[in-house]
Amino acid sequence: MSKATVIVPTSIDRGMLLPYSIGSVQNQTIRDIEIFIIGDGVYDETRDVISQLITNDDRIRFFDHPKHERRGEIYRHAALQEAKGEIVCYLCDRDLMLPDHIETHYNQCKTHNFSSSMFIRVNEDSSLRLDHYFAYIGSSTDHDSKVIKKTGGLSMISHTLEFYHKLPYGWRTTPVDQPTDAYMWAQFMEHKKCKSYSHPKATILYFKRSSHPGWPSTKRLPELAHWSEHVKNKEYIEKIKYDGLIGLLNDTNLVREERDKLAKLLRKKQGDQNGQNALNTNRKRIIFHFKRGLYLLIKSFWR
Repeated sequence: MSKATVIVPTSIDRGMLLPYSIGSVQNQTIRDIEIFIIGDGVYDETRDVISQLITNDDRIRFFDHPKHERRGEIYRHAALQEAKGEIVCYLCDRDLMLPDHIETHYNQCKTHNFSSSMFIRVNEDSSLRLDHYFAYIGSSTDHDSKVIKKTGGLSMISHTLEFYHKLPYGWRTTPVDQPTDAYMWAQFMEHKKCKSYSHPKATILYFKRSSHPGWPSTKRLPELAHWSEHVKNKEYIEKIKYDGLIGLLNDTNLVREERDKLAKLLRKKQGDQNGQNALNTNRKRIIFHFKRGLYLLIKSFWR
């Protein structure tokens, strides 16, 4: 049995991205893993890339399927029936794992069966922002049940294989009006045996580029090649995390400025008292976001 099974869905011409995304999986501190590439209507060029990856690393397996009506969810479920990892991690073929991603999730899944970590959002102008899809930090047992059900994303999630097999359905075709990943994670969060944990450490570089499918692969390629070199350098990773935090705090400042403008407008339109109340509310929110930024700084960089 391996410590982790890593699911990497891919499709069409995105094989050119795989040496970088898969490369970040191969560079993990935990080596005892298996890597499942799930093909959803891949082109021959993508098959050629995958074949070469398999030749160089026998931990990689390829599950080749025709294009599914949605995102190939049922193919992920079928592959997991053959998985031997203690935990299951995921990676979008356009994202990169930081070297301690699997180790972080593996350790967390010793006491929990569903885990999420923070990520660094890489913007189109190469600026960075620390971000998170969960609505809380820490164990789900410490938070209101309405809060813990809010989550999304693929690359930042893990769960135990044992818990997956207890789900009512597992990966299944997602209704067209719902996000694929959030639809899947809801099964975990609604299960009475779910023990989830939202980790404050950033372990993923996240490259979302507008709505699916986003940028063409040829445009993504140089960006992924550039950042894949940086995630191999321990000192540069610390710089990435620091810049991500600065990005979060800068965004908080922008929110503060916009809220102050809104409060002034309300004061003019609804009277001084209403405007002052809105301004006071905004100030409380500013303090909250500032404290949140400091909390993430302490937890993410000195944990």
